Amino acid sequence: MSKPELVSAIQNEIAQNGPIPFARFMESALYHPEYGYYSSPGEKIGWEGDFYTSSSVHPIFGELLAKQLLQMGEILGDKTFTIVEAGAGLGTLCRDILNTIQKENVDLFEQCSYVIVEKSVFLKEKQQALLSPIFPKQLSWEAEIPQGLVGIVLSNELLDALPVHRLRVEKEAIQEIYVDWKDNTFIEVLRAPSTAKLTEYLKRLNISLDKPLELEINLQALDWLTSVGLALSSGFVITIDYGYPAADLYTSRRPKGTFLCYHQHKTSENPYEHIGEQDMTTHVDFTSVAYCGKSVGLNTIGFTDQMHFLMGLGIAQRMEGPGAKMHESEEAKKEFLAMKQLMNPADMGKTFKVLIQEKGISGDYKLDGLQFKSLNTLE
Repeated sequence: MSKPELVSAIQNEIAQNGPIPFARFMESALYHPEYGYYSSPGEKIGWEGDFYTSSSVHPIFGELLAKQLLQMGEILGDKTFTIVEAGAGLGTLCRDILNTIQKENVDLFEQCSYVIVEKSVFLKEKQQALLSPIFPKQLSWEAEIPQGLVGIVLSNELLDALPVHRLRVEKEAIQEIYVDWKDNTFIEVLRAPSTAKLTEYLKRLNISLDKPLELEINLQALDWLTSVGLALSSGFVITIDYGYPAADLYTSRRPKGTFLCYHQHKTSENPYEHIGEQDMTTHVDFTSVAYCGKSVGLNTIGFTDQMHFLMGLGIAQRMEGPGAKMHESEEAKKEFLAMKQLMNPADMGKTFKVLIQEKGISGDYKLDGLQFKSLNTLE
């Protein structure tokens, strides 16, 4: 079932303005202030929700990520240690990171300021209920990334849920998918691109468009990264998400693109059911994210997959203990299999990527999370 109030709101917008770009439909479905999927109450993440994130699979993800953040904090060498997490979900990643920092480096923990930037009022309340009693001194919530920031900006599965424009390309003719309302249902219609930014985006990538293809372009991801680069005075940006370099994303091997919906852990390609009750996602074009970052002073220092990132931070050593006990302990078996899920090359281990960028950091340093494998395919 879709939320009738949300369907009515979108229908009214179409009645007033005509067909709307799919990006606008997706924005309403996910982020309408009252009825959008992320804005309204209801479990989204975990077994009772619609999808899993790496941080909901096992705390080891946040614990190892904290090791990378600590190393970055030491490289920054500032008297303050500021981490900004954009889109913090239920707050579990923040909890696991701060717990680890407190155990590993008390001095940095005392200096630590952890800022959460969260659009969803519902999720912000969930985060505050979980985190404020544990870390009252370290945490704050802001509407935007603080200007002049010296620190680290972290996002985990943020960009994949931003609204995307969907295009259909055939014989090098580029049309955008719009959403209209007819015969009491939403339908898709093709029109000229709603902004010149879409054709400019494709021209810059210089990809082959000689075969019929549907694809997604995430202009909001570039807008977000631009805002990060402008706000950051010096520090690091860690972007974790599922996606590919442009050459692997925009290809005839994916003739229908990567758009998917998630509802109660089932996938669908139909955005016009469960409106306001299902997640919508697409894979991230990391080539364009890196390119955009460069324009605002963010230099790419590493791009790898989650498996090799976690290996560099010591997950193999952490798996040894539960691995040795898994045949005699159900708890150890559960822990080992959760870590294995994060590393699985057929799933999270290879599909999820880690892009690390820096601004204003001088000196010779190497990050542990990038020591095993770097995917040098973003140019």
